[in-house]
Amino acid sequence: MDILYLVDRLENLIANSKRMPLVNQIMIKEGDILNIVDQMRTSIPDEIKQARRIIQEKERILAQAQSDASTLLTRAREETERAMNREGLLRTAEARSHELVRQAEERARSVVVKAEEHGEQLKADADNYVAETLSNLKDHLASIEMDVSRTILSIEKGLESL
Repeated sequence: MDILYLVDRLENLIANSKRMPLVNQIMIKEGDILNIVDQMRTSIPDEIKQARRIIQEKERILAQAQSDASTLLTRAREETERAMNREGLLRTAEARSHELVRQAEERARSVVVKAEEHGEQLKADADNYVAETLSNLKDHLASIEMDVSRTILSIEKGLESL
C-alpha cells in the first residue's frame, strides 16, 4: 500500500473526527489510528524494496554496458585481424586495426560512462525517494503522536472534572 495514501487516510481521519467543544481537541478511536499506523509500518518495507529494485536495475544496466563494450572490442579486434589477413598489407591493416580499436574503446567508454551516469541518477533518485518518504512518515507519525497525546490528556482532564 502506498505510504502517501495512508498519510492521506490519517489526515482524513483527523479532519473528520469529532471535535470537543471549548478545548480545541478531537476524539479519535484508538483502533482506527492504530490500524493506519500498522499499515504504514508494513508499507515502508515495500517502499524500500522498490528502491532496491531500482538499484539492482542500475547494476544490471552497468553489467550489460560492460558486456556490450567487451563484445564491441572483441569484434573490432576480429575485424582488424580479418582485414589484415585479406589485404595482406601490414601497414594499412595496422592503421585500420588501431583505428578500429580506438573507436571501439571510445564507444565502450562512452557506453560505460552513460550507463554509470544513468545508474548513479537512478540510485540518487531512489535514495532521495526513500529519504523523503521516511522523513514524511516521521513527521506525520510525530504529528499523530502529538494529536493522540493531546486527546488522551484532554480525556484525562475530562475524566478528572467528572
